[in-house]
Amino acid sequence: LVILLLPVSFAFSCPQNKSLDRYQFHYQLHYKMQAQTGPELRGRGITLSKIVQPTDESNRHTKIVCTLGPACWEVPQLEKLIDAGMTVARFNFSHGDHEGHKACLDRLRQAAANKSAHIGVMLDTKGPEIRSGFFANDAKKIDLVKNETIILTTDYAFKGDKTKLACSYPALATSVTPGQ
Repeated sequence: LVILLLPVSFAFSCPQNKSLDRYQFHYQLHYKMQAQTGPELRGRGITLSKIVQPTDESNRHTKIVCTLGPACWEVPQLEKLIDAGMTVARFNFSHGDHEGHKACLDRLRQAAANKSAHIGVMLDTKGPEIRSGFFANDAKKIDLVKNETIILTTDYAFKGDKTKLACSYPALATSVTPGQ
């Protein structure tokens, strides 16, 4: 906890032989200070002068996460992202291969070194995918109705409809229990 005490001197206009009560003193003090620092905004001690002063980025706690892809994975584009405030680079492992991501990581490290910046790296790994199968009669979609029963089959070759649907997860029947 840091407490900063500054000398404050204000001239108050007060008729002779009258003293200011506590409320009047604080009221005048508030408006005299506001005249010097600008209006106080909602919040704890937020003033216009605090908002427009340069930001100390070394103490920033907010992270700006950028997902890297073909449009921004060359060194010049990565440097522009760093200049714009990127603090974390996200690699989406649902797309691409490990060699391509390694090459991009090397370029990111080069861009960070060029800018003398520390950039975090986030790997978004691909999780398990459960896909529905194809529909009968080459239908593009089916309409499911609330509270109607649908049967899921692990026979991925089955052509489904609104009553029965194939899914790509072979262990479905052993992974769930009735009522889930």
